Parts: sequence; C-alpha cells; structure tokens
Amino acid sequence: MDLVSYLHDEINFLTEQMNEAEKDHNSSMRFLCDARIEEAKHILKKIDAGDITQLTKTE
Repeated sequence: MDLVSYLHDEINFLTEQMNEAEKDHNSSMRFLCDARIEEAKHILKKIDAGDITQLTKTE
C-alpha cells in the first residue's frame, strides 16, 4: 500500500472513531482523533505540494 492510500484510509478510520467519540461524549478520544486527522492531512498536503517526495528508513 502506498503512503497516500494509507493516509486516506487512516483519515477515514479516524473520522469514524471521532464520530463515535462525539456520540459517546468522549472529548479526549475526539481530541486525539482530530489531532491525528490533522497530522495526516498535513502530510498529504506536503506530498501534493511536492515537499515530500520519498521516505527513507533510518536506523
């Protein structure tokens, strides 16, 4: 799976989790999901802008 597909899947999953947290009035889970969604969106934006072109593994 490529990074862009992974990020889209993560955003979809976290959005579902955030909606459940809102229904359950679980503000800490909602905050956590929202933060992760924003992080994934930020990475996607950087990929679209060409700022991120490859990933390398560091040891």
